[in-house]
Amino acid sequence: MEPIDNDPNQTGIGNQWDLFSGAHHMNVVESTITSIGRDGYYTYITNLPESKPKEITTDALLLQTPQPPVIFMGRSKLVEEAVNILRGTNQVHIAILGAGGIGKTSVALHIMGNHFIKEKFAGRCYFIPCEMLPDATILMQGLMQAIGLQVTQGKDSFKLLLDYLNSGQKVLLVLDNFETPWSGSGQTKIRNLIEVICRCESVSVIVTMRGTDGPGQIKWHKLGGGSGLPALALGAAKEAFYSFSSDGSYTIKQEDAILEQLLIEMDGMPLAVMLIAELAKELPLKKLMEMWNIQKTAILKKFGLGERENRLTSIEVSIELTLNIVRDKLSPTGKNVLRLVALLPSGIPDWLENLPKMLTDTNMQGDDTTTQAVILKKSCLIYQAGDTLKILTPIGEYIMKSFQGTDHLENQAWRFYESFINSLPQNSTTGDIQLELHVGNIFKILEIQIKKSFERSHMKVLQQLYNYSQYFSGLVPLVEIYLGWKSQMNLSDQTKLMFLQERMLSFMGEYERAIGIINDVEEHHKHQENQVVTYASSITMNSAIEQTKAECNQRLGRIFYFQSNYTLSQQNAQQAKDLYEKIGDMRGVAQCFQNLGDICMMLDQYEDAKVMLQQAKEQFEGVGDRLGAAQCLRSLGDICRMLNQYEDAKVMLEQAKEQFERVGSRWGAAHCLHSLGNICSMLYKHEDAKVMLQQAKEQFEGMGDRREAAQCLRSLGNISRMLNQYEDAMVMLQQAKEQFEGVGSRRGAAQCLRSLGEICGMLNQYEDAKVMLKQAKEQFVGVRSRLGVAQCLQSLGDVCTMLNQHADAKFLLQQAKEQFVGVGSRLGAAQCLRSLGDICRTLNQYEDAKLLLQQAKEQFEGVGSRLGAAQCLQSLGYICMMLNQLEDAKVMLQQAKEQFEGVGDQQGAAQCLCSLGTIDHQEGPGCQIV
Repeated sequence: MEPIDNDPNQTGIGNQWDLFSGAHHMNVVESTITSIGRDGYYTYITNLPESKPKEITTDALLLQTPQPPVIFMGRSKLVEEAVNILRGTNQVHIAILGAGGIGKTSVALHIMGNHFIKEKFAGRCYFIPCEMLPDATILMQGLMQAIGLQVTQGKDSFKLLLDYLNSGQKVLLVLDNFETPWSGSGQTKIRNLIEVICRCESVSVIVTMRGTDGPGQIKWHKLGGGSGLPALALGAAKEAFYSFSSDGSYTIKQEDAILEQLLIEMDGMPLAVMLIAELAKELPLKKLMEMWNIQKTAILKKFGLGERENRLTSIEVSIELTLNIVRDKLSPTGKNVLRLVALLPSGIPDWLENLPKMLTDTNMQGDDTTTQAVILKKSCLIYQAGDTLKILTPIGEYIMKSFQGTDHLENQAWRFYESFINSLPQNSTTGDIQLELHVGNIFKILEIQIKKSFERSHMKVLQQLYNYSQYFSGLVPLVEIYLGWKSQMNLSDQTKLMFLQERMLSFMGEYERAIGIINDVEEHHKHQENQVVTYASSITMNSAIEQTKAECNQRLGRIFYFQSNYTLSQQNAQQAKDLYEKIGDMRGVAQCFQNLGDICMMLDQYEDAKVMLQQAKEQFEGVGDRLGAAQCLRSLGDICRMLNQYEDAKVMLEQAKEQFERVGSRWGAAHCLHSLGNICSMLYKHEDAKVMLQQAKEQFEGMGDRREAAQCLRSLGNISRMLNQYEDAMVMLQQAKEQFEGVGSRRGAAQCLRSLGEICGMLNQYEDAKVMLKQAKEQFVGVRSRLGVAQCLQSLGDVCTMLNQHADAKFLLQQAKEQFVGVGSRLGAAQCLRSLGDICRTLNQYEDAKLLLQQAKEQFEGVGSRLGAAQCLQSLGYICMMLNQLEDAKVMLQQAKEQFEGVGDQQGAAQCLCSLGTIDHQEGPGCQIV
């Protein structure tokens, strides 16, 4: 009953390691599996036995046993989980399940090789390669050979095996690829055998097998969850790829975008990652990506001389083995379910409800789509993530290749999604969530349908999808494909779609392409314009031509506005306004007034901006355009905010936000939230500001608006700067600057650069600060932002002050003050007055300093800046101290302290308290006056 030569320190197949050097007789015969798909015959060499071998030898088992892979990424937690369970006092059986190529055997080998497992089972860990043991009799022979049990005369081998397993010694059996005997004709005997073995109290069993269910009526601990081992995360897949390909001919960079895309296509299947990494030793990634796009899974195999295709060297063979197991259980409906999941990149969300709706035309012949889906799930050809049926990409690509003829499924999916979009709730979070789940499928099916034929219904869906700006990057190519049917479209529809395309490109910051689209629209209408004659019927055509011209000018004006080219923006907006007035389009006139008002606001011409925006608002209200009126109200609120008229600004912005919400404009509401957050920041309500700005940022990101999301990030960075959290501030502002540059917003990038320069000044990095501030000033000049130039001059003056370059500082601050006055920024002018007063104080010019600081204090109070007023009081208190006017100093410093505390400036309050202590204890140690 004892195993032969079983060293207690040995882990493996009985005495296999001693016999390896003398291995000479292996009864494993490679076989050929031929399966018939819809597109022909597939022949693969496998390791399955052609016929039952007469005898299983230890040598044969040994040569079929792999070593634990050296490259083993992303699975350590699973191994640790299994080891911890097996180390416990209770008997446990572990099922390592999942799709072919997901790495089940590798996990089992690493569990078996763990030192805690070797210690607990004292060398009685046996690996049984079941793919060569197709039935119960041969499996039992394999177990006997692996353990090293010899059948003596008169002894029954089964009884001998059970006697050993029941001997009380801890035993671990690893039954690898157990689907081979389990799926054979003798499943009942296999079930009985595994159940008997698992009832032996000293025995723990690990099975690895394809599918989601362990064999028999046994309580299995399913490693990795009920669906089997998960795919590798992208990070782990990258690590594995680098390890496999590290000795290849090509150097691969860590952040290579092509590599990331290629690994996304591998979908975390370890076998696929290994095979593509092997190819990467010989071919550059760009070429591999091209090959994958054309040949798909055909390239996922080993190409070495003499390599035989089997489940370990070819992804297609691995998938085909699973298909062979499940094929007989699939009805025509089941095959359609498999094709459909493979066809749809987002899978089938809420599949219990939606799958039957997508397969309405299938002749079910009594089959149930749900039952067939369950069979496919249990085979691991598909899997369930939440409520969605999905498929790993390599498996999906092979299914699409093997199961030809998906036209009827494409048409059914199109009918489903056409109805889905028509019934989608508009301007609601619910609608957004529903669309997000299906949008990948919609884009793929819509592209297929557009390429097949020209249908006006396709244009309707494109226009409906335009309401979701977060998907513009995927929608633009579909519009381009649809415009390929221009010969069957009238000019009006062409123009509508081209304008749709232009607006999406502008939104994404691709301004040159957007301008090109507008130029194409103008070219298309030139031919029509040349055909216009003087008879009465041409009046309508003339009006349409001028309408298109006006719209082209207006759109060009908006693009130049986003590019901060305000001269060209004004010219085009004015031309558009003249044309709209000529044809009597009052809504168009209102839009142009709005555009011109926004331009004046950006040029700090606030009074002109207010007049134009008020006119635009009234005209929008006159034509019943509530959205346009709300946009004007928002801009008027922003002007009040820029002029530090915070209470008026808050009222207008809150009203505008409510109006945006009523008309379903989430973008407009988010913009108001952003502006309200900035107001809270200026009123030192920093926590409220951060909440609002973060919410606005997330909303803009959800809508795909990178420019406005960057504005929110810049505002958050400035709050961190004001709170002296300089590291956080610099990270946010640098990110925002890069995002502005990415969408072509020179003004936004300049604002970030100015803030970064100011932070360098606060960190005493004066030379860096001056360089950044001068660069920012030049950029502001380039976009004609007088306010931005004034702010840079002010900051440069402050840097010169810190460097004791007082003459330069006074010159720069005086220039800045004059420009602030010129653009109506009372806050900026007050700040310059305060800085000039502090310079005079430093130079002991106390009378001049008192005059400037008193003026500054009054201006700060006039714009509601409590912090600025407190800083002036503090400086005035210091002057009184220097003039030995101690009672006046105490009053001013006490007032300043209270105001600092009121706005949450603890540093300012502490400085005042220290100075008050100096006054009270003139004989004691004093505090430095700052």
